[in-house]
Amino acid sequence: MDITWLGHAAIRVRTRTAAVVMEPAARSEGVEMGRPTAAIVTVSHDHPAHAHAAGVRGDPVALTRPGEYEIEGVQLLGVATRLGPAPGDGDAEGQARAKRNVVFVLEAEQLRLVHLGGMCVPPTHAEMEQLADTDVLVVPVGGESALAAAAAARLTRELDPRVVIPVCYAQGTPERSTELSAYLTALGIEAEEPVSRLSVQRRGLGETTRVLLLESRG
Repeated sequence: MDITWLGHAAIRVRTRTAAVVMEPAARSEGVEMGRPTAAIVTVSHDHPAHAHAAGVRGDPVALTRPGEYEIEGVQLLGVATRLGPAPGDGDAEGQARAKRNVVFVLEAEQLRLVHLGGMCVPPTHAEMEQLADTDVLVVPVGGESALAAAAAARLTRELDPRVVIPVCYAQGTPERSTELSAYLTALGIEAEEPVSRLSVQRRGLGETTRVLLLESRG
């Protein structure tokens, strides 16, 4: 399984049978992810920074709802979670964000990858059960559609993945150190040097959690 970061929350996952773009972002959001080709697109919620399926070539199948899917040898599970605070949890702005976020679980090549999408509040116990046995966790650590650093670190420890891939943080700017460093400090793990593409295999996962940084293409 090969993984590249296309910018913001967008990643492309290449398996032996199909390519999947998760959380495609529009150029209007300041992301230049190019025109990737894929058979499958996953969208966590309706926002141009996460839902620009039109920017993916290849006439892909777009998945936007919870459910179980099998497409071209790739198994996917969409888990409904909350995007933001539920009504009554905060002010009017917080209540306005109380809509659904779909966390997609991708399984291929004996690996289980979870992309948290736009999750801004921790999952419930029932939701956590559906995210168990995570091998690769893609976790947004910056911007509006992301858990706070401490909450993201706590969820990472609970899921106990072998590989963590942070996304959404700004690269090459002071924001990178603020957003990414806060998450890494809360997690207590030092990140490895960034690479342009990550290849993950079941036999190479190891026994401890590693934080692997990708160079954004967008």
